Amino acid sequence: MRLSDILGHAQPRALLLRAVASRSVPQSLLFDGPEGIGKRTTALALAAAINCQQPGIDGDACGTCSSCKRIARAQHPDIVSLVPNEKGTITVEMARDVIGQATYRPFEARRRVVVIDEADALLPPAQNALLKTLEEPPPSSMFVLVSARPDSLLETVRSRCPRVRFGRLGAADLAEVLVRHCGVARAESAGLAAMGDGSVARALAQETGELVEARAAALSLLQGVAGRPPAASRLRLAQQLAEVPKKKGAGTDREVLARRLEALSLLVRDLGAMSAPGDAGATVLANPDLQGDLAGLARHFDTGRVLAAFDTVEQARRSLERYQAAKVVADWLACEM
Repeated sequence: MRLSDILGHAQPRALLLRAVASRSVPQSLLFDGPEGIGKRTTALALAAAINCQQPGIDGDACGTCSSCKRIARAQHPDIVSLVPNEKGTITVEMARDVIGQATYRPFEARRRVVVIDEADALLPPAQNALLKTLEEPPPSSMFVLVSARPDSLLETVRSRCPRVRFGRLGAADLAEVLVRHCGVARAESAGLAAMGDGSVARALAQETGELVEARAAALSLLQGVAGRPPAASRLRLAQQLAEVPKKKGAGTDREVLARRLEALSLLVRDLGAMSAPGDAGATVLANPDLQGDLAGLARHFDTGRVLAAFDTVEQARRSLERYQAAKVVADWLACEM
């Protein structure tokens, strides 16, 4: 994978390419941004560019030399990946192991690259163990920390790693990623991308039915509250919104409600887009296949109500993140919408 082959993320890619071309890539970096958008893939593309045997004029990897091919196959001895264990954590012993590897000269690469995926899983002792190495990495090694929750890292860790920020993928780029790298049929890619909200991981979750189910529940709530029904009807809608599907692996009531609130947020955002002049709004819908349903709802949701609804959904999401009970959050949401 070459940096220029990464879809989306034009600004961070350009920044990294300039650094590679000028041989000024920092030895410690923090890639932060939402889950499933290609941060780790970009880290590996950076490793390929740094160690390519036949780099281009712009500093990017060729993608065809022995080094590039082995990095792509995860078979290069000098490209080290550290990922959470089966408990979802990275222990101090795991951190010390990669620190030990980094102290030795690379076997064949110009620079050994250690990619710490889900770096927020580093336990505090593991983060502390990394501090000295992140501040003064061995000359022939570099560290790239990848995280969707960088604020979970110690401030002392964050301060030692220049941050490269990644945003969500656009719908067209996400659809192309799904086709090229995830084996999704092109005919299905647009729908999956629309529901993925910029994240490959979220789009692929569609195949488990989770996003379809969440969106259907969110749409049902919006249709139910559109005509401003009485409180008793709203509480019944809330019960449906928080109800856990009777199937294996559906998750807890909090996990189910979190998915449905995310879907609801996208639907409300689409209602706002529907009010745009002419056909402009229809071109930016996150749920283009629901345009007919959204048009019907838009008659009940003027701009003021859309803004209030979006704020209500965001408050509900924050309450759920603060461990408020799912039923309480759903009841409040349905009464406020």
